Amino acid sequence: MSECGGRGGGNSSSSSDDAEDEGGGGGGSAGSGSFSPAPAGASSAGRLRRGLRGASLMARRRPELLCGAVALGCALLVALKFTCSRAKDVIIPAKPPVSFFSSRSPVLDLFQGQLDYAEHVRRDSEVVLLFFYAPWCGQSMAARSEIEQAASQLSDQVLFVAINCWWNQGKCRRQKHFFHFPVIHLYHRSFGPIEYKGPMSAVYIEKFVRRVMKPLLYIPSQSELLDFLSNYEPGVLGYFEFSGSPQPPGYLTFFTSALLSLKKGAVILARMSLYFTGDAFIPILTSLLSLVNAAR
Repeated sequence: MSECGGRGGGNSSSSSDDAEDEGGGGGGSAGSGSFSPAPAGASSAGRLRRGLRGASLMARRRPELLCGAVALGCALLVALKFTCSRAKDVIIPAKPPVSFFSSRSPVLDLFQGQLDYAEHVRRDSEVVLLFFYAPWCGQSMAARSEIEQAASQLSDQVLFVAINCWWNQGKCRRQKHFFHFPVIHLYHRSFGPIEYKGPMSAVYIEKFVRRVMKPLLYIPSQSELLDFLSNYEPGVLGYFEFSGSPQPPGYLTFFTSALLSLKKGAVILARMSLYFTGDAFIPILTSLLSLVNAAR
């Protein structure tokens, strides 16, 4: 029984194989008298064959062991499948978002990413600032107090709205694809968005918002016109007659162009529209032409 590997079973092929595995057979001494050891690979292959034959003989002599091994393997597979199918039950869902701004803040905080509501309130307001943030972002946290400070100065004229654009169940995350945070967009009525790309400082944000609120610089006197020509270069100068109409021809185009210059980041430091009658504009135009000729 101890030789279940096949050496004493009377099987000629087994004996021949064993003899080959042992390096030239049992009668090697009757040959040339020299011993040539078998290669290491052949010895390993021989041991593997003997092991397989031993397992086969054991299965034939004691089939209950083979059945037990098969049953154990099936049980392990079933247990593994059951464990993997139950793995989703132990996944902890993400915590719902919380307010990023305090309830006393002048900023409307849509911390669940309600982009549709932001669009609704935007249509009802003249000037709106949208602050897109990610709650975990250090830059968003740092800009939060700056936005609140700017909102405290302009909340009576501008609607400040903050939107959590990181929560995966919010519409903002599904519809917007920002590569960085925070992002500031401004809207003037139906025109926009105008992206703010300056420093996240309340002073600069407030200054930019005021430019969006009043993209045109209105000049009521000749002295202010001369001051404009002296301090702003380049500048775009326009004249419109408002005595007959609150919106003379070309004025809306001029106004939209001023907003577009902010959106495109053009270096147009000032825009203006004159509220003068034709007679009052003549001396100003004469002064303007004189300055242009002198510059040449």
